[in-house]
Amino acid sequence: MEALFEFLFRASVSMAVLFTLYWLQLRNSTHFKANRYFLLISLMISVIVALIPIQYQVTVQTTAKETFNEFSGVFNNNISSETSDINSNNNISFSSILHLIYFTGMAIVLLRIVIQCRKPLQIIAKSTPKKINNCLIYENEIYNTPFSFFNRILINPKYFKQDEINDILTHEKVHIQERHWIDLFIIELLTVFFWFNPFIWLFERAIKQNHEYLADEGVLTRGHSPVRYQALLINQLMGTQVIGLANHFSSAQGPTRFKMMTKEKTAKRKLFRMVWGIPVLAILLVAFAEPEYKTTVTDPATENISAIPINKETIKVRGSVRNEDGTVLTGASVIIKGTTTGAVADKKGMFELNVPKSAKSEIVVSYVGYKTAVMKINPQLKEQTLNLQLEKEVIGIKINTNTLSSDRDVPPPPPPAPEEFSKSDEPVFIIVEDMPQYNQGLYGLEKYVQKQKNKLFFEGKKLEGKATVGFTINEKGEVTNIQILTKSNDITAKAATKIAGEMENWKPGSQRGKAVPVNFAMELEF
Repeated sequence: MEALFEFLFRASVSMAVLFTLYWLQLRNSTHFKANRYFLLISLMISVIVALIPIQYQVTVQTTAKETFNEFSGVFNNNISSETSDINSNNNISFSSILHLIYFTGMAIVLLRIVIQCRKPLQIIAKSTPKKINNCLIYENEIYNTPFSFFNRILINPKYFKQDEINDILTHEKVHIQERHWIDLFIIELLTVFFWFNPFIWLFERAIKQNHEYLADEGVLTRGHSPVRYQALLINQLMGTQVIGLANHFSSAQGPTRFKMMTKEKTAKRKLFRMVWGIPVLAILLVAFAEPEYKTTVTDPATENISAIPINKETIKVRGSVRNEDGTVLTGASVIIKGTTTGAVADKKGMFELNVPKSAKSEIVVSYVGYKTAVMKINPQLKEQTLNLQLEKEVIGIKINTNTLSSDRDVPPPPPPAPEEFSKSDEPVFIIVEDMPQYNQGLYGLEKYVQKQKNKLFFEGKKLEGKATVGFTINEKGEVTNIQILTKSNDITAKAATKIAGEMENWKPGSQRGKAVPVNFAMELEF
């Protein structure tokens, strides 16, 4: 849910910035069509920038991953933790209150739109339309003022007795021909999600006002008398706006509307004011950019590339790779230690590799979520068969919540790029293994724990001590199999369980593109 509020905040900020630009530069322009597109594009950009922020890559070099393999023997027993039932009746969290308020507001705004649309839809469904100037017109006595609803016109019969009926129908026909209902549909939909943002209502008002400017312009360009048309507007009852998805003939009345009808056309060169949107968009993209952490692990088992001389004499090593349960580990990486030469286990878990004949020859077998195995090759044999069984490992994470501070509010800068290996004619074997990754890596996990710590409250008891919580990141990136492995007391155990249980989904671990589950043990010190 935090991701939802973050999206809403980003989109709201973008809307505020772009509407301010419209207000300062474009609202008095008579380029109504350009203004229409600017308003719509601004809304779309605000949502897209917030929903899909650009990412910049931060490469973090670390040593081989820390493991808590003392828990390997107990982790997979699916320990039922007595602390899994957290007392949810202590206090309603501030976050829960925000969620309740937000979704209640959404429901109210959505209900308002449904209620507003009900009567026009009933009129359209129950009455037979008249076709005048290729427009479908529905007579009704419910609404005093004429308006267009999607591609229909609803009008009170009294207007047919007026000489200005052609002006009224022309006005509404412009709305229909230019498909203004699409703009209204988009803005009304966005008000459901951004009802709390005052700028969304300012956008709605500006869009509807601009529609009236366009319709007025359309009427006058079709040869209707400006004086008579303005007199018609003045004589109309002000009434009330009955539906958000409709363009009302008498809406947006006032000095501004008459002023825009008679105002001298804005010079085309002033359209370049819209260019201000480019640097504004660039600033928003940079402001909302997110770091994508890529961890480069230096593993002692595979470092010192080409440390073993490659001889012409080789030993053919073949075999299979399975886990403790006998399940085939397809895609497991098998590499000659100290070289860039390797092979991949096939669908049956089988591999074959020619290893240099040397007393130092070893192969390294790795698979995400399992302990890396290093096997020595017998130099006396010409062929050797190895049936390898990898053990699951528990990846360790240590977080001391007492040391988390605002010092980590800024993601670490990217380190220098790693040095490239020297060019060689030998084919390079690439180990394609990706560990599960929390959003923004360890930095993001620490910030999440910091936020959770500030929310935790357990019957007024002091939160102090340590707890190690085990969990599995499954193939979908979901946090599953949560269990307490060690604890100082029940309070820390409850806190650790709650923190693990409310984590957002991770980017799942993968072995050569195939998602695989990985076990973690997170040690928390409060």
